[in-house]
Amino acid sequence: MDQFENYAGQTGYLSQLQKTFLTGEQMVHAYLFVGPAGTGRKSVVRLCIMASLCRGNSKPCGECGPCRRVMADTHPDVHTLMPEKGKKEITVGQMREFLKQSAVRSFEGGNRFFLIPEAGRMNAAAQNCLLKTLEEPPEGTVFFLIADSITALLPTIISRCRIVSFHPLDDEECVRRLLAHGLSEEDAKIRARMASGCVGQALSIDAEYLKRMQTFTEAVFGLHSREGIPRLLNQYKDEKDDREATLDMLSVAVRDILAVQAGQLPAEALRNAPQRAAYAQRVPMEGSLHLMEVIREARVRLASHVTYQTLLESIFLVLPEEYEKWPW
Repeated sequence: MDQFENYAGQTGYLSQLQKTFLTGEQMVHAYLFVGPAGTGRKSVVRLCIMASLCRGNSKPCGECGPCRRVMADTHPDVHTLMPEKGKKEITVGQMREFLKQSAVRSFEGGNRFFLIPEAGRMNAAAQNCLLKTLEEPPEGTVFFLIADSITALLPTIISRCRIVSFHPLDDEECVRRLLAHGLSEEDAKIRARMASGCVGQALSIDAEYLKRMQTFTEAVFGLHSREGIPRLLNQYKDEKDDREATLDMLSVAVRDILAVQAGQLPAEALRNAPQRAAYAQRVPMEGSLHLMEVIREARVRLASHVTYQTLLESIFLVLPEEYEKWPW
């Protein structure tokens, strides 16, 4: 059974949240959990709700009726609002229907909880609709808003919530958590770096996808001349679903190279990536920083609807250029 202790280090408010929802003391009507996906935001929300509704001796017990219903997403006093299928935003119409439930009395006699796991996707009208309820919340209601950042939320919404910040773990601690989930040490290290310390993201990486992305990055760092670029472009230009993930993987690869070059990672960290290891040895840090900047620019241009093939080509061209600057 999941426990609060499993998320130690992800937020400085963990012990306070645990105490608040176990005792019911100093509980506020609205919480805003902010941080990258995979840092335990949703899991801690669930633990808070279970701690509040649990009827067992050791809360949350995970065995009583309320705990089981929360874990199964079937508790009648826990309501969740998500964007409609195929829609990018949470609309004001959805919000009105969602908030109608806050006027209904508790089915099991405890607090009622209202979750918005993708709060950043509420449009302005939906947020203003929610604001009215946050200003005068019905007794016994607690709202949980979850967002990657506060930038998409109105200041008036933010000001009426208690903000709880979540953050990634350092690679060493992330690896330790992943090992506890049964991963091998090598797999855990790769996933921790790919997910930038976000345990949830690391666990969600498909093994076949991971293998394919590693093959891709090795092929990219194996571009010692321009002649190999057309073949690699033809191989990967049509993978539309993996565009951002591909850029993420390249960023992680360059970050590892920079860490090795700066002495923050041992050279053996790249022992299973010979092309990247050769790049780290041959091209100075200046070249790696330039490559990272090109990848960052490609990510910005991707949002501006520049063709994916053009972006890949701009990245691929950097590799032979750097190799030519620094011959063996």
